[in-house]
Amino acid sequence: MTFNQLKKNAQNYPAIPITLQFHVDSFDPIAITQAFDQPESPCFLLTGQPKKSEDGYTFIGLNPVKTFTYRDGIMTISDNHGNVSHGTVALKTVINQTLQTSRTPRLPELPPFVGGLVGYFSYDYAKYATTANLPNVQNPMNLDDADLLLIDQVIAYNHSTQTVTLSKVIASADLSAAYDLVMTDLKKLKTQVLSVTDRRQFPDFSMSSLTSQFSLQEFTEKVAETQKHIVDGDIFQLILSNPQQATMTGSLFTVAPTLFRESPSPYQFYFRHGDFETIGASPETLITKRDQTLFSYPLAGTRRRGKDQREDDQFAYELQHSAKELSEHNMLIDLGRNDLGSISKFGTVNVTAYRRLLKFANVMHLGSVIESTAKKDVSAIDIINAVLPAGTLSGAPKISAMQIIGQLENRKRGVYGGCLGYLGFDGDLDLCIGIRLAYRKGKHLVVHSGAGIVADSVAKYEYQEFNNKASSVVNALKETAMKGSVKDALSY
Repeated sequence: MTFNQLKKNAQNYPAIPITLQFHVDSFDPIAITQAFDQPESPCFLLTGQPKKSEDGYTFIGLNPVKTFTYRDGIMTISDNHGNVSHGTVALKTVINQTLQTSRTPRLPELPPFVGGLVGYFSYDYAKYATTANLPNVQNPMNLDDADLLLIDQVIAYNHSTQTVTLSKVIASADLSAAYDLVMTDLKKLKTQVLSVTDRRQFPDFSMSSLTSQFSLQEFTEKVAETQKHIVDGDIFQLILSNPQQATMTGSLFTVAPTLFRESPSPYQFYFRHGDFETIGASPETLITKRDQTLFSYPLAGTRRRGKDQREDDQFAYELQHSAKELSEHNMLIDLGRNDLGSISKFGTVNVTAYRRLLKFANVMHLGSVIESTAKKDVSAIDIINAVLPAGTLSGAPKISAMQIIGQLENRKRGVYGGCLGYLGFDGDLDLCIGIRLAYRKGKHLVVHSGAGIVADSVAKYEYQEFNNKASSVVNALKETAMKGSVKDALSY
């Protein structure tokens, strides 16, 4: 985009992205991330193709301007000069001010993300979005409720056109003075990107054996308690989770080559800030905003993949004809419609795809699509407050389900059941649900998954369901641990 085009687009906005685009024959997100990563600094990588209607993209955030962590109402803000502040403030206020200060025009010729906030909102963040009384739960790992990085420089890659877009967001008032210098820096960055030809040696990774929080017997008792709540009319359905825990050394980024290669998913991600890391391959969108259109993609109903085509077809038939799975899916579609309805123009909420069979590496699901038109002046945090957590990770009715989950699990879920992705300076956003993931805090490692409990659920089958859901992550962790120090230059 030329200087004159930028100047015209910047007239009504406080900030503008300066970009440099070029074609490459191959682009390895893991190798590029390694090349620019500084182990003591935060790191963000998001890659995949969440929507068939859009090209697939990789986004790598460089050199955060600020970081925002939120826990129990306390905000900690750090900047790239080493300044740190703490205070009691609403996260909504901080996010709105941050995004508005650097608001940019929405430019269709650019990737859907060229700068903004990246990171995650935990499942537990929902307590700030409701006036309902949610129980206090234990937080043995000192997990944050939200962790966000302010990114003004992005490496974006379009998988379909093989185009790299390097972007730097600056204040519109500085455009004339800063343009030439920024373009010089972007050209240097292009040279650095083109010089990356291979992956570096990964740090050693090791882990102890995983142990589940609840044994089958304990889980069976909790299923019975859940079903009593269903019989009593408190809820219709609830997502009961069972985290697996271990200790580890090294970095979860070492797991990326194996997990990303063996679990192709709409969202593959890695995020690090301080002594917290998470890595995952999520199949499910929580919410996407493109201009004024909102998209939600509920997945509900699960079968494992078959050992051969015949078994795979059998499981697919079972899933598509199970009264339990179909009724559960319909219920969660209704919940998703209600969530979008609160932030959408009246009459615009529609189910545009219904109960499609979606197959992933280890499991298959039923998936639907819900679309709507956002109300005028709805902010990114308004949208998150309306939809988090997804009904597919809590249950229905949502508040009652969350209250019971707190009593049964009595433990912060963290990024599991929350969401991860980006909030763009242009007003768009894309957040996946925090599932099919592992996270660690210090040396403590967690693989988290859950199962939907309804009136006729059988505990031993539900116990197996969350093992099936976690298998791709568990297998990647174990395979990586067996290798120890890894140099995997294979493409995924």
